[in-house]
Amino acid sequence: ACLVLAAPALAGDAQLALRATPERVKQGGIATLRIAGDLSPERFRLRVGSREIPMDFWKKEGPRLVRIGVDLEQPPGPLDAVLEETTTMGRPASAKARLLVLDAGYPVQRLSVPRSFTEMDAATLERVAREKAILDRLWETATPTPLWRTPFRTPLESTARGSGFGLRRIINGEPRAPHTGMDFSAPAGTPVLAANAGVVALAEEHFFAGKSLVLDHGEGLYTMYFHLEDSLVRPGQRVAQGALIGWVGSTGRATGPHLHWGARLYGARIDPEELLHLAAE
Repeated sequence: ACLVLAAPALAGDAQLALRATPERVKQGGIATLRIAGDLSPERFRLRVGSREIPMDFWKKEGPRLVRIGVDLEQPPGPLDAVLEETTTMGRPASAKARLLVLDAGYPVQRLSVPRSFTEMDAATLERVAREKAILDRLWETATPTPLWRTPFRTPLESTARGSGFGLRRIINGEPRAPHTGMDFSAPAGTPVLAANAGVVALAEEHFFAGKSLVLDHGEGLYTMYFHLEDSLVRPGQRVAQGALIGWVGSTGRATGPHLHWGARLYGARIDPEELLHLAAE
């Protein structure tokens, strides 16, 4: 059962409730929030922890639900989703659902590499910061409707994988950011396929990620394809699930040919493998 905490609206208004399923979600996982209540608010907002989730889904026909991601570095323990609204009469109502975040137990990898591999000059640091800002702005943008209808697939026909999602690296004795995607080992030139239908949101070459593609699948969900040898699509282009979008390479900071496949959901860094078990609703 899911823990649901609902604050009733004032007399004359319908009960407002927020339900989260599943109730227990590991770091990097996905949950669904369902909203009950026949209200037509002028102002409302949904917060999950410190993150605000766009309310565009409220305008759609059908069930009022929204998927949220639990960031891979979200501390284990309670995580509250809070819906706050003001009715047309100006009387506030709110509802809360509590999730329990579980420790995913990501492994730790210790590496020793030449210092030249970890140290960057001022110009490179500026470039890295600029590219990070581009992606951060992208994660804040949410297409209000889903662009996919069928289950997600892996981006390669092969299932050979290297480093897993959430791997925590300690390089030359210093902790580094955790690995935010799944690496698929494959020869250079191996076709890379769209994990699902969407729109190309970014096609650029970045310092760390090399030749990169980001697909927007709607409702805050993005998938990333890094270290490509080359790409076949351009920003704004619609792609179907399984469409050829590029080829495996080793561009950017890569020690050999492989595909880094990542995912974001309303900015949360989620395990892309979770998408393979996701059903359209």
